[in-house]
Amino acid sequence: MHLDWAWLFPSICCGIALLVLMVRFPKVWLGILLLGLPLFLTDTGKGISVTETISGGVYTISLFFWLMWRVGSSKPALIRSWPDFLLVLFVVLALGNVALAKFNGTALLGWGVDWSYFMLMLYYFPLREEFGKDEQSFSTFIKLSALSAILMSAYSAYNFKNRMAENMVYAYQITASRSALLGPIFLLAICIGVAVVFHTSIKGRLITFAFLLINLASLFLTFTRTLWVFVFLCTLIIMLFLRFRQNMTIIVSTIVIAGGAVGIFYSYNPKLADVVVRLVQKRFASSAQLSGGDRSFETRLIEVNNAWKKVEKYPLGGSGLRAKFVTWQPIEGWHNSISFVHIGYIGLLHKVGFPLALVLFAAMIGYTIQALKNALALRKSWSSPLKRGVAFGVVAFFPALYVNIFMAGIFDQRYGNIMMAFLFTCVAICGQHVKDNRAVDQQEQIRT
Repeated sequence: MHLDWAWLFPSICCGIALLVLMVRFPKVWLGILLLGLPLFLTDTGKGISVTETISGGVYTISLFFWLMWRVGSSKPALIRSWPDFLLVLFVVLALGNVALAKFNGTALLGWGVDWSYFMLMLYYFPLREEFGKDEQSFSTFIKLSALSAILMSAYSAYNFKNRMAENMVYAYQITASRSALLGPIFLLAICIGVAVVFHTSIKGRLITFAFLLINLASLFLTFTRTLWVFVFLCTLIIMLFLRFRQNMTIIVSTIVIAGGAVGIFYSYNPKLADVVVRLVQKRFASSAQLSGGDRSFETRLIEVNNAWKKVEKYPLGGSGLRAKFVTWQPIEGWHNSISFVHIGYIGLLHKVGFPLALVLFAAMIGYTIQALKNALALRKSWSSPLKRGVAFGVVAFFPALYVNIFMAGIFDQRYGNIMMAFLFTCVAICGQHVKDNRAVDQQEQIRT
């Protein structure tokens, strides 16, 4: 990586400005970071570039300073539940993984980059502290996150269009032009949008409906079968918490949107529409052909078998972050030395070992249980329609998260850890809302 010194001075100035905002106007600091996520979360595929180095430094260093400043202040403790404790414990103990990585010949820079991805989950704390103060703060958080998701959708569509325009000769290149990187974020946005659309004003419903259409289109362009299926499964989960009339609205709207989209597509370009429909059918049909048909699935099986051999060799401490292993690549037709494992559970075990991985899994399960409790409680009593809708959308997404970890190593990627920070933030803020409601109910019972 060659560092262009022309970037150094403006980068330092921006860094100082962000640190000042972090202390004086933390919501502005977090808002800037949320809106900058589309660029930060998207890999270039060309190694670590100057812009990635700068953006990574901004996100990790500013978070580190906030944590140090917050711990040193006289404000209430950050850790308020056992999942909070386990999350912090995982990130701190993961520092010791550097010795194993060095022992296995991993470069310290690569190890540091992977560990900094874990640290991104700790954005949960500033997001919870700053946007969980009152209803207006939480509303601002959801609006900023929604705008960030729209920018990600626009960026994803722009990249798809450019890849299509480069060498579009055959129909199969439509799927080759896709990018599935941000797919889980689009699915999360859809889950929250479906639930929130019933818990807002008429103007808010129109905006949320447009938001849903944008993210549905972006998710379709990923050509990821698992995420497509989970749009329906997550919607079914949300429907369990809604009233009958709201569920009928979802069913009718789904039929109208799907039929209208297909009709418009065929009217605009019937040949291309026919090709896309056949490609979609082929994507699902290939799932049943685990040998010779779905090369992607075959690659994952070979990859995970080779990674598991490393797990068996170093079950307690793992091989270290960014540790590599050799595996056969059926699509390319050669052996390759890689560190990324698509099945994220095995990938995490390979790098940090069983004990540390179980700490993170336990924290995730804790937040999932709290999310379910929030949704069940807010189904009966609530004073914030927005938090009620977000609670329903979040609990519906958690099953998709656990399944998606099987398909993509989200622990090794920026978007995955940022996405979990968002989920944990929503769970904590909605959980506090549940506690506040119960306290009010108890006071009213005492008065009566």
